[in-house]
Amino acid sequence: MSNQVNFSEKEMMKYSRNIMLSDIGVEGQKLLKNSTVTIIGVGGLGCACSQYLVASGIGNLNLFDPDQVDLSNLQRQILFREEDLNAFKVDAAVTSLLRLNPDVNIKKFRQSFEKNGVPDEIKKSQIVIDCSDNFETRKAINKYCFETKKSLISGACIGWQGQIFILRFSCEDSPCYECLFEDIEEEDLSCRESSIFSPLAGLIGTYLAIEAIKNILELNYSKDNFIEINSLNNEIKKRKITKNSFCKICSNKKIS
Repeated sequence: MSNQVNFSEKEMMKYSRNIMLSDIGVEGQKLLKNSTVTIIGVGGLGCACSQYLVASGIGNLNLFDPDQVDLSNLQRQILFREEDLNAFKVDAAVTSLLRLNPDVNIKKFRQSFEKNGVPDEIKKSQIVIDCSDNFETRKAINKYCFETKKSLISGACIGWQGQIFILRFSCEDSPCYECLFEDIEEEDLSCRESSIFSPLAGLIGTYLAIEAIKNILELNYSKDNFIEINSLNNEIKKRKITKNSFCKICSNKKIS
């Protein structure tokens, strides 16, 4: 991707604390401005993640969510206010995010991820961030990203516990989401109706933004691709998930 972008004096000041980091600098900040990221789901995770991506200078952001703001959302979905009740989440989110950074190009879609007829905005993205709230959607996103070799960063949180998956499908040996959750169906678990500790949604969403930015800047130092956080006892577990040789998505083996 071309890195030939210019920064105004205002932008240089706005992103100065990023630019001061030797791993980012001006060239890294240009990469962020040139990048396109898609977030699927503007709930607790998507709200926190999108805020930090926009504040960090991501150039192009696509937001997908079919839902409207509900009173119970306000406990953790920090882009929204009571005056946003019944508004489409993507509409209210874009308004809030552009207040934070009017220089970012944001496109909104009042729809979830579709298995058929994937919008061009997703096709043009370097990274897809899965902030959806059900396994059916997560599995569909995983399959699409695997087939198109797009990096997928996925997060989830229920109760006091959260998870982050970093899946780089450009790497031949990368596992996929299905490697771990092949037997879990929609009725087994959905965070749409589950208890969630509100600050945890912000923590996991922020982790998703961190991993997306590192991916764009190719600062992926850790081999760990799974992080699990228990916010009740402050326990953090990191490990490397390996490919399931019988996975129906990413394995070449046929299961009879």
